Amino acid sequence: MVFVSYPIRPYEKIWEAICKYESNNDPYAIGDKHLRHKSYGIAQIRKSRLDDYYQRTGIRYTIKDMFDPVKSKEVFMYYASCSDLEVIARRWNGGERGMDKKTTLKYWNQIKKHL
Repeated sequence: MVFVSYPIRPYEKIWEAICKYESNNDPYAIGDKHLRHKSYGIAQIRKSRLDDYYQRTGIRYTIKDMFDPVKSKEVFMYYASCSDLEVIARRWNGGERGMDKKTTLKYWNQIKKHL
């Protein structure tokens, strides 16, 4: 008998749902054009998130790097540090205090549709 081992990827579904909702899976998307600070790439990452990621990891990515889905996913997965998908999504949308913000509940309800 041969056993096949598959990698455990617990956050793939939430990654896929967020990418679908945020950019319709477009790695070159630029969002929030009406705001001062736009969001970029498949997961719609802002510069402030990249600045925080750099502070925490020492890895400096640019806005242009966020058009690379592999690098965007690396940043996203860094922040997907708990097993509760609602917490991951709401913090992704609203920062570390995302669970405290009512506006992120609407975001979570939209993400659930893509899970």
